[in-house]
Amino acid sequence: MRFAGLVLPILTALLIGCGERRGGEVIARVGNSELTLEEARTHIDTTRSAFDLALNDYVAYWINTELLYQEAKRQGVESSEPFVHQLEDVRRQLANQSYLERTIYADTGGVTPARMQAYFRQHASEFLVHENTLKLNLIALNSREGATAFAAAVSKGAPWKTAADSFRSESATSSSVLSVSSAEYYTSQTLFPPELWKVASALSVNEVSFPVKTTGAYFVLQLLSKVQQGAPADFDIARPEVRQRLLIDGRRQRYDDLLGTLRRKYGVQVMLGSHRLTDTSHVHE
Repeated sequence: MRFAGLVLPILTALLIGCGERRGGEVIARVGNSELTLEEARTHIDTTRSAFDLALNDYVAYWINTELLYQEAKRQGVESSEPFVHQLEDVRRQLANQSYLERTIYADTGGVTPARMQAYFRQHASEFLVHENTLKLNLIALNSREGATAFAAAVSKGAPWKTAADSFRSESATSSSVLSVSSAEYYTSQTLFPPELWKVASALSVNEVSFPVKTTGAYFVLQLLSKVQQGAPADFDIARPEVRQRLLIDGRRQRYDDLLGTLRRKYGVQVMLGSHRLTDTSHVHE
């Protein structure tokens, strides 16, 4: 079973030239069509590059596509039979995708912790660690003095949770605690800031780090375990993959059930040569 995808490139090409714009600061014009700054902003991802550079690139793109669209319209492309058929195909695919989003993809309620645990027990051998992983205790404080005192307390035998709770509850230290996490798994891609990975990787099991200075915080880490790439994954590591598998299985089952319901609702006939089928419950999509 394959889910239909959105055909955004085709839709973009069809809709990019949408005639005259009204309102807002006009930053480009082709014939009677105008591009406003406000509209351009909606198409620019400012997290990837400077806005001015991205704006220049988008304006150039808009001009090129608008030139092509206006000439295509002048030559009657929009009224041609192939175009009309293609537009209808796009409309059907978008309608189907929107319907599936509401009826199939949006429902995640069946993925409960109990189901995830049961699925993992049945398929534990299938889950492996994809990259080197560290299980860490981690605390961020706003002063070197506080971080040093916390590291010393844990190094002398205080349980991590006890020390963290004490620092967060005592008036002299509560304001210095920025964040605390206990027994969490991290990879080099998920441990931030990145310099913490180098420090954590060098620790021995149960060893407490020195205060690690980063921008705006001092971190103290305690290594609980190391898991090498390719090793069997425990449930906490495999949890995201377990959840994804259950989501996919649930969506596949709901999709098949939906098609069965719709076949009964509308009735389906398939005529192939001399064969005429009215019961298509076993016909694969």
